[in-house]
Amino acid sequence: MNSLDAEKFYGKTTLAKLEIVEKKVNSKQQWVKVSRRMPSCIMGPPEFWMEFCKQAEALRMAGEKSTDFQMLSTFVYQRDNGYRKFVVAHPERYWWHYEHRPAEERCSYEIIPECHPCRLYLDLEYSIELNSKSDGPSMTDTIINVFSSYLLAYWHIPCNKYNVVNLDSSTDEKFSRHLIFNVKNVAFKDNYHVGRLVKSVCQDILDYVSLDVKSHDILCNFEKAKLERLIVETKKGKGLFVDTAVYTKNRHFRIYKSTKWGKKSNLIISDDSKYIPTILSKDKELNIFLDSLITYFFAKKDLMLLECAENGALVTKPFKREIERNRCFQHDYSYSSHSILDKYISNLIYPGKVRACKYRRSSNLSVYQTSGYRYCENIGRCHKSNNVFWVVDLKNKTMYQKCQDQDCFGFKPKRRRLPEEICFQIDEDDDILLRCALVTEDIAQKAGSF
Repeated sequence: MNSLDAEKFYGKTTLAKLEIVEKKVNSKQQWVKVSRRMPSCIMGPPEFWMEFCKQAEALRMAGEKSTDFQMLSTFVYQRDNGYRKFVVAHPERYWWHYEHRPAEERCSYEIIPECHPCRLYLDLEYSIELNSKSDGPSMTDTIINVFSSYLLAYWHIPCNKYNVVNLDSSTDEKFSRHLIFNVKNVAFKDNYHVGRLVKSVCQDILDYVSLDVKSHDILCNFEKAKLERLIVETKKGKGLFVDTAVYTKNRHFRIYKSTKWGKKSNLIISDDSKYIPTILSKDKELNIFLDSLITYFFAKKDLMLLECAENGALVTKPFKREIERNRCFQHDYSYSSHSILDKYISNLIYPGKVRACKYRRSSNLSVYQTSGYRYCENIGRCHKSNNVFWVVDLKNKTMYQKCQDQDCFGFKPKRRRLPEEICFQIDEDDDILLRCALVTEDIAQKAGSF
């Protein structure tokens, strides 16, 4: 029996389509993790590796699978015209597959999860065309010394350029540096606290230089001429060469040796870097990669957390105590315990939606994160990309709007009173919860008396 020719049976068009589909399937199977097999070791990193199309699912999995001794991280890998996929893995295992990819294909980012301890990090950049006389390395050295001085003055944390991972991705058009302050067993509570510190320091510098402030406890130790050089020309006018917009929720931050999609500007150790890597393995490149990660900590339980609160309070807390407190007093759901309040907020932001509701028991606040709702009271219009959020003060029965945009930093929103019927229902709900709690306690006491 003669075999039937495939081209005659299916036709050239059908075979061409099947070939395209097959190539797409094979390319998706070979994402970051290629055919290389990492050597197994009893004391080595866990073999866990999972890929996701949705960021929320990846972050949830990383949280569930991480332990105090083996922490998993969430990475974003970019390819195929900017399409991104999320990978949950131990950083050492991720590096094993990532480092052997061609330089132009290393388009990878670390996700900085919300409410997660992180290191102090800075994104420095300016246009070389607009600032041809600027000395980027010298300016970087100054900014490192400034922030080191603030760490020492505010939290008594000694730090210098030997503790700072100084990464460079400059091109002929733009000076670009990433700084990661790697001080052993020290981290900030989350990147919101880092953002508040960075914005506060930047404002101090601008005031000290522009307003001709005569004295400052920290900045007076620096030559004013050096601080003036930190101000550069931008398309919007003059400003510091520090990007203060990189401290938002679940921020994507480029990792060591990564480049932006379609560009050849891989992050490498700068020529003027003085950083001394920690010795976690015999592989120096791996050590630099691990040290440059913002949210990965080898011994997380030993961390001391630095806080820079909205009211300006500066606090230091052990990580273990903070985690226990958060487990007891902070909840994150898509709804609160007051259904009438949830409905009111939903109607207020329509056609936007409530993405999550976070309750902070210590301050008795409910924070409603939104999606598809960007109107900001500060600028009187919608932001182009940042969603806003509403804060409800359950004690005073007031609410106000805030957002993460850097231009709105320091804006004091106008508080508005909740409608009386909602205030009444909140009090009723609280009374019911209190009565239930008292009844439960009474039953427990009677049971213990038998």
